[in-house]
Amino acid sequence: MRYSYALVPLVSAMQAMAIDPDTWYFGNSLFYLGPPSGNSAITKATYSIVPPTVPSGAKVSNTKDQVWVSVWVGASSSAGDDNTNLYQPIFNWSLDQESQGCSASVDEWCVAASTFTPSGQLGQPYVTVPNNTPVDFEIAVENEKVVQTVIMDGKVVSKESDALDSPLKYLYSSNECYTGSGNCGSLAGYYINNLTVTLSAADSKFDQVMALNGVTDDGFTSSDGGLTWHTEWVKVNSVDFDSSSAVKSDFSSS
Repeated sequence: MRYSYALVPLVSAMQAMAIDPDTWYFGNSLFYLGPPSGNSAITKATYSIVPPTVPSGAKVSNTKDQVWVSVWVGASSSAGDDNTNLYQPIFNWSLDQESQGCSASVDEWCVAASTFTPSGQLGQPYVTVPNNTPVDFEIAVENEKVVQTVIMDGKVVSKESDALDSPLKYLYSSNECYTGSGNCGSLAGYYINNLTVTLSAADSKFDQVMALNGVTDDGFTSSDGGLTWHTEWVKVNSVDFDSSSAVKSDFSSS
């Protein structure tokens, strides 16, 4: 699945009669940034997230077909083309964490650096995120590679380095649900803090390609003529994955 990282499939369900089982859904609460003008590209993105409380109301009828929920910010050369890489360090949660390769309790999130590629998902082992712990992320282009770094309490806990398939033009967020044999319930709101994006060449109008869908921000501004852009926070609203009006079955910015 392009927009998820899991060791086994995951699924979500909306209202039982309206939504087919074993399907991915994406919450209508995200930011979408890109592309910069001309030949400019994204060379680095840094941000911090304290993951929300784990989803409430999730249920499963077959323990061999678990639900899961993911929260991520990803960078790509395209606006969602399956033939391009998506570099997406990711939070993941399931009613059965061990089924996803994580030793966390059901009240905690797991996190890992990961990359979707056209030939499959690449990723590091999941690491438990203690409740209320800020997690710092960096996605950086270095020597024709994209290096993802995940940091907790000042220590690197996950790192992934993959080939840069093409200059990065987009940075966007998502909340994702795989219904499995049940439903994903509701995801509380959270903040993406201290988001800073660095470009390879200045773009004084980069703020104009920051789209906010079901989120608000503190203002996306640059103090160096358009080379580096920053917002103190992006507030992501809560999502009821079991409501057809709150989700969509494919990923898009609209």
